[in-house]
Amino acid sequence: MAFFQSKVFTNASWLLTEKILLTGSGLLFVVLLTRHWSVEQVGDYQFVLAILALLAPFSSMGLNSIVSRELVLFPHRTASILGTALVIRCSGAAVAMLVSALFSFWLVPNELFYIFLLLLLAQLSHGFYVIDYYFEAHVKSKVSALLRTSIGLLMLLVKFIWVVNGLGVVGVLVITAIEWCLFALAWVGVYYFFHQPKPAFEWSSAQAKLFLSKGWWLILSGVASIIYLKIDQVMLGWMQGSEAVAYYSLASRLSEVWYLFPGIIVASLYPGLIKAKQLADVYQIKLQQICTLLCWMAVLIAVVMTMIAPILVEQLFGAEYQPTVLILQIHIWAGVFIFMRALFSKWILIEDIPKYSLLTHGGGAIVNVILNFWLIPVMGGVGAAWATLISYAMASYLVLFLCKPTQKMGVIMSSSLFAPILFIVSKVNKLLSK
Repeated sequence: MAFFQSKVFTNASWLLTEKILLTGSGLLFVVLLTRHWSVEQVGDYQFVLAILALLAPFSSMGLNSIVSRELVLFPHRTASILGTALVIRCSGAAVAMLVSALFSFWLVPNELFYIFLLLLLAQLSHGFYVIDYYFEAHVKSKVSALLRTSIGLLMLLVKFIWVVNGLGVVGVLVITAIEWCLFALAWVGVYYFFHQPKPAFEWSSAQAKLFLSKGWWLILSGVASIIYLKIDQVMLGWMQGSEAVAYYSLASRLSEVWYLFPGIIVASLYPGLIKAKQLADVYQIKLQQICTLLCWMAVLIAVVMTMIAPILVEQLFGAEYQPTVLILQIHIWAGVFIFMRALFSKWILIEDIPKYSLLTHGGGAIVNVILNFWLIPVMGGVGAAWATLISYAMASYLVLFLCKPTQKMGVIMSSSLFAPILFIVSKVNKLLSK
């Protein structure tokens, strides 16, 4: 009972409620698009969002969990921690915007070129999202959840109304740009409201050096991560066209909708794991328990989704989206490694070995790009799904055994993957020893 009354449980409950509401309504919006737009329009929309997603590491600059950890350990430096992180994030987003604007001449369809430039400009506002980690560090995710839910649902309602009334791809993307800027203003507002005394964002050269010395590994890692998470849709659009992107993006959405669970669980337990690091035995037990829980949650989800995929896809999107079924049945199994990866991403920060995030993500990105070049021309979206599954397994599990510092987590993941077998073996040994 004590756990259910704890701040960790309350924090996780708010995050879970928020993610369920936003993810559920987001899925309904995609269903709406399949009913009102052509397959090509759905593909164009998802293609632009996939390209923009490639820029996400530059608006975070690898600082997310580092900022949270700094705020937990040094709450008296809140103004300089957030202010410095904000400047670094906005600077990274600005550089990425300029580079992407140049490449957009070759990647983005002519009819979406100008709205793409508007979205690049609006993405500068993502730097302000760093304020979210202030509330995460103080285990007050109720505030963040209410903010994201209220604005997210409001803007989705606006999109719903306009799509039903004939709004096309460009119109929905304009609303998306407005939404991003609205979020930035809201984050600043709630920070000034809740933090007492009223703070000013401050720049600290010493803090910047710390962030960049520890964060540049995570910046490169983030680039590699987003490549193997989103490059499949970009490559599909480039090599196969909008229809292939539409089928694949719907499958990945149904698969990735479950990824909210490991993020919520690990984010809520992260402050406790930082403190448990001082107690070696307790720390290892907690890591193993969390990893096993994440692993078998993912396996259960994958089994169920594989079985119901044919019915689910037809009921949600219609018979014309039948190619989505096989893609989903393959893609969903990548979640097993993504669930465990959520814990690994926090563990490397607690262990202060962020460079290994780059090693794992980099390995996955290279494998994913190579496999996509090989499999997409032959198998289309199905090939991209296999490339995703294999690269996720490489990046989140197999690569860990290549370096001694990460082998500990590789062993923990192996114990989680084979937990039922290990359990049965232990029971048999006990019976034989009697």
